[in-house]
Amino acid sequence: MGHDEPDDSHDHEDPQKGDHYQHRDGTDEIVFAVEESHVLAIREYRRVEDFAQAVADAEYVGTHEGVADLPGAEAFEEE
Repeated sequence: MGHDEPDDSHDHEDPQKGDHYQHRDGTDEIVFAVEESHVLAIREYRRVEDFAQAVADAEYVGTHEGVADLPGAEAFEEE
């Protein structure tokens, strides 16, 4: 199934940890946690410019210490 065809086989209303979505612009979005009606997702951009454009109209509110204190990606790499 290509990016032009949405995958309707998955229930978007029932997100599960690890659900992986790819947007038409090439960015990846992965569900990290679901609790009650809240969904924490991680979105990966291919270029800094794409990220900058996506958050251009958002208000920067500082550093989220809970996330800043997490180990880096290298801690999760398999050897």
